[in-house]
Amino acid sequence: MENRKTQQAIEDDLRGVISEIFPGQLVELDSSTPLFNGGLSLNSTQMIELTLAFETFYDIELEPELLTTENFATLGSLAALLEELLEDEVSPV
Repeated sequence: MENRKTQQAIEDDLRGVISEIFPGQLVELDSSTPLFNGGLSLNSTQMIELTLAFETFYDIELEPELLTTENFATLGSLAALLEELLEDEVSPV
């Protein structure tokens, strides 16, 4: 039995993580919500906070080369990255 999470489930997880670490954010988060310019308007420090929070949540560690503006552009792009990483975690070796 596989424990694969869908991108939608990961987006839901991320919404929860974001609401915990940024309780004052009032932006409605959907797949296309920008995380930097507009949308959440995260700064680099907040991106680090968010990264640490979801790494802890999923018990994974992002490689530095994955910390790109493309991967963190929107909630959807971040969820797609995490879906791929989590899929690799549960795949048989």
